Amino acid sequence: MFRVRALFRRIFHVLLNQLGIRRLREHSFFGALLPKQAVIADFGAHRGEFLSALKSEFSISRALLIEANPELAAYLKETFGNETDVLHAALIGRNNKEPVVFTLSTNPESSSIFRESAAACGIADQVDVPAIDLSHVIAELDGRVDLVKVDIEGAEVGILQTASASDLASCSQLTVEFHTKCPPITRRDVDRVCQRMRCEGYGIVNANWPYLDDVLFVNLRRIDDEKRLGFRCRMALANMLFGLRGAFFGTLRLLNGNHS
Repeated sequence: MFRVRALFRRIFHVLLNQLGIRRLREHSFFGALLPKQAVIADFGAHRGEFLSALKSEFSISRALLIEANPELAAYLKETFGNETDVLHAALIGRNNKEPVVFTLSTNPESSSIFRESAAACGIADQVDVPAIDLSHVIAELDGRVDLVKVDIEGAEVGILQTASASDLASCSQLTVEFHTKCPPITRRDVDRVCQRMRCEGYGIVNANWPYLDDVLFVNLRRIDDEKRLGFRCRMALANMLFGLRGAFFGTLRLLNGNHS
């Protein structure tokens, strides 16, 4: 069984590489779509692990890191301050300019503007944090973002649902971790987000099917007309590949459970 699993993984990664998909720090994206000098926005930057991994493989001309946790924001400014822009703020939906209450969890990665999400790992404290929306980020980056990474403990749904069409049009790729295991976000909320993104011209790859913790949105309208159909086919193949992986390992878990 171990050999079968190892062989499947080897084949899977070879095919994934052929499709041009990279997965860094549990976030997937099409590396082939990044320009030679890419502009990056990291929502929920934590300690900058994603940016560090990205910079080891790609050339980044500008990066904006957004982190609501004050201690982590201070760490980011100290570590990356000379080479990136760091904002201590909570990214939220449109039309809310007032500071928001940010709940600090005993597990920093679970801290959230939603008390319910942070409470799953225990609440350490609550602080007021400046609020910004996607329009602010787009303006900071002069109207163009090549890759947006989103890991903000439940706030991702409100941001994508309320973002203006023009702001979404300014982004090329968004790699999003949806947090459906803790309230208030549900799978139905994510389905509505995906429907909205399709209406805005995005194609979708679920890079960890059947789960929703690694969903890639690709703005097909930013791909040249003559290449768009080919890229749609590439995304369909990627979804098929991730689906096969999910089914394969799901079957192995089921078989192991039956033998235990």
